[in-house]
Amino acid sequence: MVEGTGLRTHVFRRWQSSLRTSLFRNSLLLIVTSVLGYGLSFLFWLAVARAYPASSMGLGATLLSTLLFLSGVATLGLPIGIIRFLPAERDKVGLINASFTVSGLVSLALGLVFLAGLDLWAPALSFLRSDPLFVAAYVLSLVFFAFAGIFDAAFVAARRADYGMIRITIYSLIRLPFPLAVAAVLGVFGILFSWTVALLVSLVVGAFVLLPRLFPGYRPAPSFRRIRNVGIVGYSLWNHASGLVGTAAVSLLPLQILNTSGQGTGAAATAYFYAAFALASLLYVVPGSFSTALFVEGSHPETDYARDVRSTVWLSLGFLALGIVGAVLLGRFILGLFGEDYARESYETLILLVLASPIILVNTVFTTDLRVAKRVKPLLIITAISSVATLTVAYLLLPTTGIWGAGAGFVFGQALAAPLFALEGRRNSRRGMGAQGFG
Repeated sequence: MVEGTGLRTHVFRRWQSSLRTSLFRNSLLLIVTSVLGYGLSFLFWLAVARAYPASSMGLGATLLSTLLFLSGVATLGLPIGIIRFLPAERDKVGLINASFTVSGLVSLALGLVFLAGLDLWAPALSFLRSDPLFVAAYVLSLVFFAFAGIFDAAFVAARRADYGMIRITIYSLIRLPFPLAVAAVLGVFGILFSWTVALLVSLVVGAFVLLPRLFPGYRPAPSFRRIRNVGIVGYSLWNHASGLVGTAAVSLLPLQILNTSGQGTGAAATAYFYAAFALASLLYVVPGSFSTALFVEGSHPETDYARDVRSTVWLSLGFLALGIVGAVLLGRFILGLFGEDYARESYETLILLVLASPIILVNTVFTTDLRVAKRVKPLLIITAISSVATLTVAYLLLPTTGIWGAGAGFVFGQALAAPLFALEGRRNSRRGMGAQGFG
């Protein structure tokens, strides 16, 4: 009994000391921003589920997942580079504008290539080329999503994540009513059009209101100069490669479900999986937000990185425990808001995904440790192994277990990466090239 009391006291003191750190304040702000964004996104997809058949929602979810994946490719890792280099950069305006210029040109080219090859890698989305409005909305959305990543990274680098919250709130609120207003007239195009318009408005506010407040004299203008002069490119590209292969599995799973199951049942199955993953992603916000704040703190030499790592683990575990219990008790009810089919088809997959959140916490901490130490090559190898394992297991299980197999593939990929990260973390510590992992 005494031992139990002592353990509780120790845990409480850990939490109490962690709450006083800048890491906690920045992490909490990022969590609030992410939860707000995910919460409004949840309401958006709830509106879509109520206004559209499951097949249309599945197509819309697939469109969004491909857009997010391609926009991540188009940024070339510059958001991570901005967080690492912008605080010490004298010409901050030049670096930000150069990042916009590069990501904009790459995303434009990538979008056109993707649309040209739809028959090869995404036949179910071939309808995008049937109308010039579809093409324009898709390409513009891709460019705007790439810009959004640069904006939000600049806000985080300036330690003003609340500005990112403002931009995301504007985007989410404007996007929300569109599907309901145009469902009968525009169909699936209404889903695509909704985030195209909402992104444009949020980016205009970011460029002409928010960024000038943080960086006096800022005005958007094409530029390449600071990209060439700052040592950001190599660092960003390596991080970009690892981040790209790390997110590839999640981004491509809806498309894999759609292609594996066929046009009819596949679209509905994609919707059921997307609903489960979207709800589980609310929990993934915790390790993601804390690891981002940990990366910012680790980029400043005056911080106690080992202490911040311990605080990240303790604080995240508390939030994750509450989230897992909430998902088990309320998950079926929340999914039921989409419809009875969602509660029946998605609940087991949801539980599987939320139980993987502690593994994701471990992986994000080790990932941050390697990035702070600038050892991104091992990060690329491990994330590539994890993504290949995810897609392979999902492909093998989908025909027999449905969307649960896609969830199992994701969990297997994360579980496979954890011991690989742990081994690399030990090597990192022995070499003295970065801060200690769980120290």
